[in-house]
Amino acid sequence: MSVKHPFEEQRELVLARFKTLNPEAKIMLGGEETEVTVKKLIEHIEKGDDFGKNIIKAQMKMLQILMN
Repeated sequence: MSVKHPFEEQRELVLARFKTLNPEAKIMLGGEETEVTVKKLIEHIEKGDDFGKNIIKAQMKMLQILMN
């Protein structure tokens, strides 16, 4: 049995959450004026690029806030 890195578990959690949304829905990120579709967010997360990693970090921070 292999042990997953915590970031990989977070990645899977965030992907599972986004995959429940309409892929064509648009989300406005932070202070940016740019709207991004859920489909594009998922693509960045799956690629593992810097933007995707930042999405994961932001989503995990949001979940921590909701838990408190």
